[in-house]
Amino acid sequence: MKLASLAAVITLGLSTSACVIIDADDVQHEPITPPASSQSLEPLMAARVDGADLVVRVTSNGCTRQEDFSVETQRRDGLTSFSFVRKRPDNCRALIAEGVELRYPLDAFGVERGGKIRLRNPLVRP
Repeated sequence: MKLASLAAVITLGLSTSACVIIDADDVQHEPITPPASSQSLEPLMAARVDGADLVVRVTSNGCTRQEDFSVETQRRDGLTSFSFVRKRPDNCRALIAEGVELRYPLDAFGVERGGKIRLRNPLVRP
């Protein structure tokens, strides 16, 4: 159940001046098994725009890679919504408490400099 339709708004004054909106619930997350449903969104530990990249932090047992995620986007009224879904489990045994950062170039998703971004994934606090 959604506790809030919008949990955090992150506005960054970096070189892209992009706005990141995280659409999230305040939920607990146990690492690192992919959700039972392939449509379940991966909880994010953090998200930010760094230069021309969207950087998300996810939980990891030591083997999490960018290729383990599918990224779905929807564009509407100048806003690009991102959804991250874990495709493969991280079966390694080294729990990385701070998680790992994954970098996605915004221009690969058609987001222009200064564009608005919305993340549909839940945000968890470590």
